[in-house]
Amino acid sequence: MTSRITRLLTSSALAISALTMGGCALIESNVSGVTLSILEDGFTPPTLEMSDVDLACNFAQANGPLVGAARNFYGDPSLMETTLLQVAGVCAENQALTEELRYMRAARDKRADEAQDARIAQKRLLAVAAERQYSAFTKMKSKLEQKYFFKYGTTCPRFKRDFDELVYLLGSISGLQAMQNDISSQQVVGVPTDTAPLVEKGMACLNNNKWWGTPQATRAVVWSIIPGGSDGKDVKGTFEASMALGEAQGVRLPHVMAAVAAQSADDKVAIRQIIKRFSSVKDFKPSTQYRLVDAIAQAQLVNISDRLWTQNTGTRTPVSGLGKFWDDKAGADIDADSFLK
Repeated sequence: MTSRITRLLTSSALAISALTMGGCALIESNVSGVTLSILEDGFTPPTLEMSDVDLACNFAQANGPLVGAARNFYGDPSLMETTLLQVAGVCAENQALTEELRYMRAARDKRADEAQDARIAQKRLLAVAAERQYSAFTKMKSKLEQKYFFKYGTTCPRFKRDFDELVYLLGSISGLQAMQNDISSQQVVGVPTDTAPLVEKGMACLNNNKWWGTPQATRAVVWSIIPGGSDGKDVKGTFEASMALGEAQGVRLPHVMAAVAAQSADDKVAIRQIIKRFSSVKDFKPSTQYRLVDAIAQAQLVNISDRLWTQNTGTRTPVSGLGKFWDDKAGADIDADSFLK
């Protein structure tokens, strides 16, 4: 009996000591965990239903540091940070494009100083995008490896939540974007060049049908940009099948992947075909659940279209002109105001 009482008193003393020394940390950790669960399960779905890319950009940039502050309260906001950083990377890419278009116009007008300044600004913004995107990739990779006990690019996790799968998808895409943007910014960030093949392997873990054809389309991008990567692969067929899935499911992200691959190969004919296809899907209905993802895909294809238009006319794509081009047949419904001198 005496030994039993002694053990009870010892256990009680240890519990009281733990509560006194670390009780606040435990409470803060629990509160942070609950808050992050509310953000992931309660706030993220309505955000993904938005169609306003600019609003999503502003939200991500403003709230990213706030979500990250959960670490000060013993929480781990890595998964939420991944989604916010991915969107914030899109914001920086959009700003970089504005500078790229300024460079093109200055070059057309033979204004060397303006062109050089625009190119420098573009590269700075691409570095910002690469840093955000690579941070999204590493946070996703580290957190999900810890949660599911797997090795990214080597083994596959057994996901318990769609949210985790979505973060895996977006974080992987961010890794590929980070590498491409870092190369374009003269490798200021230093994103490892083995990120692309790592992402290619990682994407094989996702259900291609479930995620709108994006996993296979992303893999096909890597096949097409790595020397020898397309050997024995049906790159074109993969893009075609993936785009068809995206169109049927209301998320046309595979079209962006196909356009990025065509852009890397400087295949302007293919780029134009992809943009035309994107904008002319018959009876297309955007996914209600993932409307924002499709809206971001559209914004990125508008960017690619703006690049083509500015190279050839000095102006961006006319209003409601996505899928139409300056040299289309007469009678095409193109905003005439864009050609006013």
